[in-house]
Amino acid sequence: MKKNESKRNNVKEKKKIEVNPHVILASSSLTRIKLLKKFFKNFEIKKHLIDEKLEKSIMKHLTAKDLAKYLAKKKAESVCSRSDRKYIIGCDQVLECNGKLISKAQNLVEAKENLAYLTGKKHQLFTCLYVLRNTEEYLVEETTSQLYFKKISEKTIETYINENKKTALSCVGSYKIEDNDKYNFLEILEGSEEAIIGFPIKNFIKKLGSN
Repeated sequence: MKKNESKRNNVKEKKKIEVNPHVILASSSLTRIKLLKKFFKNFEIKKHLIDEKLEKSIMKHLTAKDLAKYLAKKKAESVCSRSDRKYIIGCDQVLECNGKLISKAQNLVEAKENLAYLTGKKHQLFTCLYVLRNTEEYLVEETTSQLYFKKISEKTIETYINENKKTALSCVGSYKIEDNDKYNFLEILEGSEEAIIGFPIKNFIKKLGSN
């Protein structure tokens, strides 16, 4: 394919996505909002109505992967109305290390404990993007990422938490992959960047473009 032809096709695809019905993101994640803005002009942010801690305690029998899908679906459903023809996106990410689920920390002490537990270990991130339209399942995108958290000192952990308090309390595992360039504490063994940051949206965009 010639370069100019490829460019024209990309422009057509972008225009096609832009005129698609309204997209609602059932999340207040700044990272997801930022990515959504790159691809859509017509979108809305609605905070989901799910108590993740409660749901996790109820659904203990689920695997980490199934839990991520369950929570993503519940989040999308929590902001969905019966007559809604918009695309509603729910997302969730579950971190598992040696069979233990590592959730968002409730305070900085827990954040420190999360990082202390992960240091020197491999762990998995199960991510699910769940899309509803007309109250029906439109797309489910599930990914599994493998990471290794390098062995770091207690002092380094404290430094990271003190410099990134918001991240420590808002992310599973109490860290952000985006911080790795600065701190160099993670080794990605398997997985794409969009999956690791918790928003595997490319296949959703492709499906919209094929409609």
